[in-house]
Amino acid sequence: MKCSVIVANYNHADVILVALRSIEAQTYDNWEVVIVDDASTDNSIEVVQKFISSSEHKEKYKLVPLSKNMGVGHAKKTASAHSSGDIIAICDPDDAIHPEAIYRVVQLHQANQQASIVYTNYYFCDAGIKPKQIRKSAGSIIHSELKEDKVSAFASFKSRLYLKTEGFDSSFRLAEDKDLFYKLEEVGDIIYLDEPLYYYRIWPRGISQGFDAYVRSRDYRLIAIKNAVARRKASGVKQLKPKELRTLLAGIHLLQAEGILYSDKPISSKFVKHLAKAILLSPSANLKRKIKTTFLLTRAKRGILGLLGKR
Repeated sequence: MKCSVIVANYNHADVILVALRSIEAQTYDNWEVVIVDDASTDNSIEVVQKFISSSEHKEKYKLVPLSKNMGVGHAKKTASAHSSGDIIAICDPDDAIHPEAIYRVVQLHQANQQASIVYTNYYFCDAGIKPKQIRKSAGSIIHSELKEDKVSAFASFKSRLYLKTEGFDSSFRLAEDKDLFYKLEEVGDIIYLDEPLYYYRIWPRGISQGFDAYVRSRDYRLIAIKNAVARRKASGVKQLKPKELRTLLAGIHLLQAEGILYSDKPISSKFVKHLAKAILLSPSANLKRKIKTTFLLTRAKRGILGLLGKR
């Protein structure tokens, strides 16, 4: 089986070669790399072109430069459309994969023909991509990724089952992978490999890293969940019970309220909306956190009014 590794790049000229070299170091040799450059303003294209031209595997590369920045969802959708592999795997430009990564996921895809997704555990790495620890919250999906939120890197999916879905959503600027995973579990099984085969770089430029980015990522996840629930009502596949869905949504809305409160962004109606939905959807769940969040808001409001009164 051929594996297409998609890399959606935007302004990662300084680190993308680490990702590409890790792909070239694979023990499994039936692969290709599809790089979509999302209108980078640095010298990414020049760096990648130079690397490809000097590579012993130059025939395995496809570089697709976009003339306008469209976001990571559009970039990955474009990369998938240009892929020719039986399997498509995701490697972000600031990360890297273990030498056995492709071999191990392809092996499981071959053994599980109805699996739409095969994913592994991963290492948290420092800014120099040095492993620091293995993700502890990884694990198998028992019922639905919608509820359990475990599918992550190294993620791979069968092309033929991807084509049964709407694919990546071009409008998603974050959480585009989650949105796709929800779609893929509706057309096949999910297989987890309990081995850390991906190197996830923790650094300030990570697209979904940092407090504010994480809050925005959950905003997109809420959209993805809403879309998945609508699809599943129509198909009858992988539906959550009403109480499970309310608890899930209440938990995310509470996280959003807490995120806004603790971020450097001003308190706004968005905070009130998330906190109100968390309370209305599941009044008794996470009651202590809701009370604490409300108390902190009151304290913050008093502080702001106090400062204004001193002027």
